Amino acid sequence: MLLSTQTSLMTARLGYEEGVLALKRAGYDALDFSLFSMTRNDSLYVTEGWREYVEAQRRFADANGIVFNQSHAPFSFRWDDATVREEIAQPRVLRSLEIAAMMGVKVIVVHPLHYCEYLGHEKEMHELNLEYYRSMIPYCREYGIQVAVENMWQNERRRRIISYDVAAHPEELAAFIDELDSEWVTACLDLGHCGLVGEDAAASIRVLGHDRLGALHVHDNNYREDTHTLPGIGLMDWNGICAALHDINYKGEFTFEADTFLRNFPNDYLECAAAFMVQTGRYLISKIG
Repeated sequence: MLLSTQTSLMTARLGYEEGVLALKRAGYDALDFSLFSMTRNDSLYVTEGWREYVEAQRRFADANGIVFNQSHAPFSFRWDDATVREEIAQPRVLRSLEIAAMMGVKVIVVHPLHYCEYLGHEKEMHELNLEYYRSMIPYCREYGIQVAVENMWQNERRRRIISYDVAAHPEELAAFIDELDSEWVTACLDLGHCGLVGEDAAASIRVLGHDRLGALHVHDNNYREDTHTLPGIGLMDWNGICAALHDINYKGEFTFEADTFLRNFPNDYLECAAAFMVQTGRYLISKIG
């Protein structure tokens, strides 16, 4: 099982080349290629020269023995605006699939569409997302990359509390994978999101099982805020989570999405802090067995 982590904070702070080198030196086996910047119009990934830019990044990675095992599509768009959704957001998500494949990635996480309150619109959002993910399958087949559906949460506007969103229930996430019924679609279980909505992460792992669960977002929280911090700092049950991953013979990689842990360290200490994250990841993987 490879240990990997997202690249977003390190590359934002240190630049792409030094950021990925620092993560490799820290001890990660592979990296999660973050494409969050594609929401911005000044991102090089959305310019005319995007292909050459990505090819240069891949050459640098290959020359330095850096492997990208996973990626994350952009998501912070105005999805409730039909023009933005159809002319900007969806084309950029599709481009992110191609970019990730160019970087050697085998699985890219794509958030479900969730631009309205989920409660009261469950069936509508389920059907909308089935259509959304089905539309990606031809591109996945062309690029040779799987798309992973992630369990989500949202702030309920009326009561101002964290609430369920698309695929937050493990049974619904399992239903997505079963209904889509494609080798190009898998599940990404965000362990922290389980805690936020009151789902037991270990139980969610067992509901998804070996065949459906292809990727993880590993991070901790206090069950009240989506803090995305290192396991052991929050309140989640990591003994139970590791036991569940063992029990289903989890087939994917162990990918941190815990950059908040690094946020307050100065740049010249980021690599040391990342190395501590690696030690934590190795310990948890050893408990999975």
